[in-house]
Amino acid sequence: MGVRSRRGRGLRVDQRAFLVALGVVALFGVFKLYGPVATSRRQQDELTRLHIEQAALVTEQGRLKAYKQKLASDAGFEAAARRLGYVREGERRLVFVPQREKKASSPAPPAKK
Repeated sequence: MGVRSRRGRGLRVDQRAFLVALGVVALFGVFKLYGPVATSRRQQDELTRLHIEQAALVTEQGRLKAYKQKLASDAGFEAAARRLGYVREGERRLVFVPQREKKASSPAPPAKK
């Protein structure tokens, strides 16, 4: 007896069944990866939003530090107090109120008897 090759004896799988199984496995993989990918995208969007907010806060912090330094001087302190309506002793505070426009006069309603 001669030695026979085992190539022909292997497990035979229908090609269509194999493609269907491969498709199911691929579809399962896509659904399984969708959650982490969506979460990653949401986290990236949140991180971008936080970076923008951080930049705005750093800008605001710089503005507030400059304002603090300005208020530390006598002139800056006096200017801030005057904006709030304070005056020095002996000064008078003047308030200007814009004059309202008069409405066009309408005829008086008829008198009741």
